[in-house]
Amino acid sequence: MVSKTRHFYEFGPFRVDPDHRQLLREKQPVPLQPKAFDILLVLVENSERVVLKDDLMRMVWPGTFVEETNLAQNISVLRRTLGEAVGENRYIVTLPGRGYRFAGTVRLVDEGQSAVKDEDTLVVERHTRSEVVIAGVSAPGPTLALASGRRRVSWPLAVALMAGLIVAGYFVLHRYRSQRAANPERIMLAVMPFQNLTGDPDQEYFADGLTEEMITKLGRLHPEQLGVIARSSVMGYKHGDKRLDQVGRELSVQYVVEGSFRRTTDRLRITAQLIRVKDQSHVWAEDYDRQPQDILSVQDDVAAVVAREIRLRLTPQQRLELTSARAVNPEAHEAYLKGRFYWNKRTEGGFREAIEYFETAIAKDPKYAQPYAGLADAYILLAGYGFDPEKDATPKAKEAALQALRVDDRMAEAYTSLGLIAGQYEWNWAEAERNYKHAIELDPNYSVAHHWYGAGYLAAIPGRIDEAIAELRKAQQLDPLSLGIAADLAAWLCQAGKFDEGMSRFQEILKADPDFVQAHYDLSQAYELRGMHAQALAEVEHIRPQDVTGYVTAQFGRIYAEQGKRREAHAIIDQLQRLAEQRYVDTGNIALIYLALGEKESAFLWLQRAYEQHSPFLAGLKTSWYYEPIRSDPRYAELVKRVGIP
Repeated sequence: MVSKTRHFYEFGPFRVDPDHRQLLREKQPVPLQPKAFDILLVLVENSERVVLKDDLMRMVWPGTFVEETNLAQNISVLRRTLGEAVGENRYIVTLPGRGYRFAGTVRLVDEGQSAVKDEDTLVVERHTRSEVVIAGVSAPGPTLALASGRRRVSWPLAVALMAGLIVAGYFVLHRYRSQRAANPERIMLAVMPFQNLTGDPDQEYFADGLTEEMITKLGRLHPEQLGVIARSSVMGYKHGDKRLDQVGRELSVQYVVEGSFRRTTDRLRITAQLIRVKDQSHVWAEDYDRQPQDILSVQDDVAAVVAREIRLRLTPQQRLELTSARAVNPEAHEAYLKGRFYWNKRTEGGFREAIEYFETAIAKDPKYAQPYAGLADAYILLAGYGFDPEKDATPKAKEAALQALRVDDRMAEAYTSLGLIAGQYEWNWAEAERNYKHAIELDPNYSVAHHWYGAGYLAAIPGRIDEAIAELRKAQQLDPLSLGIAADLAAWLCQAGKFDEGMSRFQEILKADPDFVQAHYDLSQAYELRGMHAQALAEVEHIRPQDVTGYVTAQFGRIYAEQGKRREAHAIIDQLQRLAEQRYVDTGNIALIYLALGEKESAFLWLQRAYEQHSPFLAGLKTSWYYEPIRSDPRYAELVKRVGIP
């Protein structure tokens, strides 16, 4: 009886044994899950041919319905097992939307044989990282056969050639590593809005909150190696149908995380996947079936896998933080997510409703830090948008931020809030900068910290406008679709004398959103700075309704004053004073109109009231052109001293 000859598939250092269902590397077994082995076997048997996804799934899971994420997950396992680096397609190539192709050179070997190879062949392999590797060098002998043309050369010449290649390889590798050290690459990633698969539109707050928390979690992984796009930019893709390659170009990212959720009162199912934008290949995918109260541990699990898949070099402290999330009261977490949902509406009603939810979350779980930070943010914007007096809202914001740090002293959000409060309200500028810098140190991916440090602090300090613009550019890199950051950057570029670039950026913003109030307001001020009053007035007239805030109304008054239309300017002052009888109006608005009119006594009267109100307008005392008419007045010097700007 003739026994059947066994055969194997070999590629690189690996051997696939179909009979024993084993993968070996240099004769040593390599652990591999059964389905992953089945996929590998199909791919090597069809080497250099495209295997369609549907065909592959039918062969590996015959007669069974499975989700495509299972295939993607096993492909990811194979890539890791075969030692493929991130972005490398040495063995497995993904064809987006079609399937996979095994790209390695596969050799069919019978039992007892070795793969055909020339023991005297010198092979120089050029790898994707531009490192030179010398492989397949034989033992010393009188002659050496070169792979190119099989021409035989003398051994001394071969030794010289090998030495030359080694030296060349050293210099190539040295130059590559030097370039990497001088220009370290930072991976950029975006978390796309999680999909709500419950069919209940009232669950959208959970989808948004899950997205935001995942952004925060990933942003803190290893900021030096990984940049994560901020929430306001990715939310523009919610319910959209843009291709991932387009998303990659618009956000300048190499990877995206996509996810969805279903949940009932007692079960939570989350699906997450990591996709490489370059070829739209699924690097990793997983389903999580957990209890609702386990939501934070799921986020930790996802973050840990992403770190592994994109090869982040985490410190022991960073690894510890990924496994140290405390359990949070589910009702408190629900209330917090609803609070963030309403806070992100950026309306007066939204801020007030958010405060109620944050306070509910705190009552349910006083040791839960995030609701305190949310509460601080809500009070800060109530004052910042002119809905509440600074003297009423800001102390509440400070207490909430301090309480957040008592619970968790590593919260960048809380330090950022304290930075704004210290500078814009307390006029403790040294403390403001310390808080901003500490926030950025804790989380360099927190775009708000860069934004507020640039526009809220550095722009107020004489001689630091270039630093302010640099911070705003960093904020924009992390949040490229944020119109608010874009408008502040454009405004300060104009103030720094870079008018053409600033104007170009304003045009881009208004092309994206022709009704964006802040852009029209800031552009009006930019034209005002250049003495282009007709254009300045046209921009502010674009804003509807015109009394959306006291700031907009005051802008009319200032332009009228600069045009010499004194009667119209005084009419605006009267309008603001009547409005102040009904609701809060920042008196700094009125002071600036009097400055434009040249009525210094009235201007100083209202500047004193602005000082008592802690008006944020006073942060511009040293750098804003509005104060030029009074800079030689001793009362101005005294006011600057009291506000304490360095």
